[in-house]
Amino acid sequence: MASSSPRVDSTPQLPDYVPVPEAAFGPALNEQGYFVSRVERNLFWVTDGTCQSAFLATPDGVVLFDAPPTIGHNLRRAVDEVAAAEGIGNTVTHLVYSHHHAGAANLFGDDIVRIGHAETRRLLLRDNDATRPAPEVTFEDRCTLQVGGERVELAYHGPNHSPDNIYIHFPDHDALMLIDIVNSGWVPIYNLNLSEDVPGYIGAPDQAMAYPWKHYIGGHLGRLGTRDDLVLHHQYIADIVDSAHAALASGRSNPLLPQVRGERLGRGERLPRRRHRARRRAGHRQVHRRPGGRRRPRVHHQHDLHHPVDPSRPRHRLTGPPMTEGAAAWHPVLGAPTEVAV
Repeated sequence: MASSSPRVDSTPQLPDYVPVPEAAFGPALNEQGYFVSRVERNLFWVTDGTCQSAFLATPDGVVLFDAPPTIGHNLRRAVDEVAAAEGIGNTVTHLVYSHHHAGAANLFGDDIVRIGHAETRRLLLRDNDATRPAPEVTFEDRCTLQVGGERVELAYHGPNHSPDNIYIHFPDHDALMLIDIVNSGWVPIYNLNLSEDVPGYIGAPDQAMAYPWKHYIGGHLGRLGTRDDLVLHHQYIADIVDSAHAALASGRSNPLLPQVRGERLGRGERLPRRRHRARRRAGHRQVHRRPGGRRRPRVHHQHDLHHPVDPSRPRHRLTGPPMTEGAAAWHPVLGAPTEVAV
């Protein structure tokens, strides 16, 4: 019997990658799938490992900041857990919207005060989503919320992730809540966290660092952030911006692109056109023949993937003084304050 030669494995070997550091992960979730803990004093935060929320437990009621849909009814369980441990009531009396994106604000009934930016109200009325009732109390520039002897500063510094995303500062709890800008311990997801205003998104961490705070509630993933997280995020984004400027200035394409697409390009060659785009556009309008030879056009809307254009969204941006060593104590003042006291 002839001996067979050993089979050679031709499967390409993928490179090894550095594992995700433990510092990027948050605490373990409980059996219900959430984790709730104290930020400082009576300010608490909740996460399901994907989204984050926060609430103030006061003698006059619970003030909730955002109601992410992934946490859902576990928000109610987290509030009940803390209320029982602290010996206070568990009634949610106020809900603050950070911005208009997906939520589960309807879980807490109609007998609560909903607060948000004026643009948040306009967008939620437009969306007409039963899970996100529009806020009744709105502000334009800044608002001071006072409930049960606690104070929260709400401020709008222009569009960033969304046209209505606000800064929520807890001056007596050494905390700042700014949603969908910095994912503590992680890089942003594609399109810079799906941001609608890229320059505003890039500048938002500088605005955040101008506030005095120690704890950062970023709205996503499993742990709280620190000022070091924002510094690292700033360095990461700055590196992307610098690399993009350098690539544009060089006038050359990425040398890795031919390898990624499996093509070999010679000097002066261009990448082939994406012909499927032309075919896709042609698919929007097809011509069908009626019996008897008469042609009848029929339009197909099979690729309606974009949201309606909304030209009335605010595009201005307000900026503060340049960063200095004492900038951490600077607090921007934007117009006359609005106070909401209960």
